[in-house]
Amino acid sequence: MSTISRHAYADMFGPTVGDRLRLADTGLMIEIEKDYTLAAGGYGEEVKFGGGKTIRDGMAQSQRTRAEGTVDTVMTNAVLVDHWGIVKADIGLKG
Repeated sequence: MSTISRHAYADMFGPTVGDRLRLADTGLMIEIEKDYTLAAGGYGEEVKFGGGKTIRDGMAQSQRTRAEGTVDTVMTNAVLVDHWGIVKADIGLKG
C-alpha cells in the first residue's frame, strides 16, 4: 500500500480531518472536524480536475440531465464553518 505525508496530501487535495488552517489574514485557527469528500470511498479515491489529471469521462460526473435533478454547478473541496461544525465538503448549486 502506498502512503504520502499529511503535508503532501494537503498540498494535493486540501486539508482533511485533523488538519488546522488559518482563517485568511487573522490569527484564528480552525480544525477540520469531518471530511464529507471521503464519502465516495475514502482516502485514495480523490479526483483531480484539469488536463492530464486522474479524472476521465464519467468519473465524478453525472450522466443525468438537469431535468433529472442534477445540480448546475459544483464547488469541490470547500471548507465550511457553521454552528454545526467545521467540515470539508463539495457544494452543489441548482436553480
